[in-house]
Amino acid sequence: MDSIALYYPYIHVRDDTWLKYAALYWPKLARLRPRDYPTFDSSVARALQNDARWLIDIEPPRWAATQIAPAFLELINIRTQALRDSFGLHRVGQWGHGADTTIGYLNNGNVAGPAVFYGSAGGAPRSRPVMGPRRRVSAPRLDSRLGYIHLDKIFPDAVEAAMNAGLATLHEGHGGTWVGMHPELAAVYTCALIERIAIEDHLHPVTDQTLPHSAESGWTLDRLIQTLTDKEPGGAVATQAPRDLLDAFVFLAFETVVPADLDRVPIDKIIEVRSRFGTELDAFRHYVTQQVERLAELQDVRDLPVFHEYLQTEVQRTVTGQLEQLRERLRSVGLESARALVNVKSVALPPLAAAAAGTIGLSPAVTGPAALAACVVTAPTQWRRQRREAIRESPVGYLLRIDQKLNPAKLIDRLRRTWPT
Repeated sequence: MDSIALYYPYIHVRDDTWLKYAALYWPKLARLRPRDYPTFDSSVARALQNDARWLIDIEPPRWAATQIAPAFLELINIRTQALRDSFGLHRVGQWGHGADTTIGYLNNGNVAGPAVFYGSAGGAPRSRPVMGPRRRVSAPRLDSRLGYIHLDKIFPDAVEAAMNAGLATLHEGHGGTWVGMHPELAAVYTCALIERIAIEDHLHPVTDQTLPHSAESGWTLDRLIQTLTDKEPGGAVATQAPRDLLDAFVFLAFETVVPADLDRVPIDKIIEVRSRFGTELDAFRHYVTQQVERLAELQDVRDLPVFHEYLQTEVQRTVTGQLEQLRERLRSVGLESARALVNVKSVALPPLAAAAAGTIGLSPAVTGPAALAACVVTAPTQWRRQRREAIRESPVGYLLRIDQKLNPAKLIDRLRRTWPT
C-alpha cells in the first residue's frame, strides 16, 4: 500500500512548484484542516483539490494530542528552569525573529489567522484548562514573535503546565483560542504531533519548508530533552540535520526529466500525467521503495552535504542508467519516430525512418517532413504495442512519460537526441 503524504507544518502549501512535484508522485496529499477553518489556496492547490481530488483535508484528531501530552508534561516537570531560561515569555524581547523560521502567521501573504491550525475536530467542545482573566490575552493582533497552536490540539493539562511555567499564553480570536509560545517550542510540538498522526494513520510526513526539526525524529521524552534543554555550546542541538531519504531520492530522480521551469507548466498537464500513466507511476513507486530500502544506511551519515552527495551519485548510477537503457530499447524497435510530429524544417531521415518509408510503399524521392509524417501516421500497430510494453516494463518508464509530456523541447533537439549522428 502506497502511503498518503501528510503535509506540515502549515495548512496552506507555500510553494506551488513543490506542490506540482508532490502531485507527480504521491497518491494523495493530506493536510490537517479544522472543519470551519477558511482557506486561501492558490489556483494550483484548488485544481488539485477540486478537479483532481488529490489534495484532501483531514480534521485533526483529538487522540493525537492526548498521546503526546505525557512526554511534554514530564519535560516541563523535570526541566522547568532550563525551559524558562531558553523559552520563558519573560525573555520574549531577546528572541529576535525566530518565528520566521518556524511557524508563521501569513496565509500566502494574506493575514487571515495562523497558518498552522491544528484546531477543533468538531463535535462537542472539550474541557479547557481553568485560567483566570489576568492570564488570558485578548488582542486584535497576534504577537509575531510567538508561534501559535490551536488550543484544541494541546491536551488541557499540558497547556496549564506550560502557562504555570511561564512558557505559554492564550489568545482569543482569529478563529479560536490559540496557545502562544516560543517558536522553537511550537515547532517541536508540531513535529511531535504530526509524527504521532502519521504513525497511527500510516501517513508519510512531507514539507516544502526548510525546518530545524523533522516530523520523523522519534519524539520521545529523551529526544525532547536533548533538543530543547541539552544543547551543545553555542546553542546548537546535538543531533543530525533532518533528512528524508525517500523524498530526497524522488526529487533527485525527477530532476533528471522534469523541466527547470516547472512553475510555468499548467497544472492541467500535471493532472493529465497522473490520470493517464497510473500503471507507470505504480511501477516507479515500487522501484523507489526498493531503492530507498537498499540505501537505508545513508541515514546514518552525519553530515547533510555528504548525505546528498552519496544520494546524488546513486540516483545518477541507477535512475539515469535505467532511463538510458529504456531509451536505447525504444530506439532499437524504431519507436522514437513517433515523436516527430511538428516543426520539422530540414532533417535527413535516419536509416530507421528511411527503411520504414520503404516498407509502407513511399517513393524513395519523398524525404523530409512529408515522409516522416507518413511514417508516424502509418506506424505499425506492433511498434506501438512494443513501445507501451517497453515503457511499462521499465521501473523508470514513468519518468520517460514525464519527459515526453512536460518538456517543451523543440522537435529538432529531440530528433538529434534520438538519432545521434
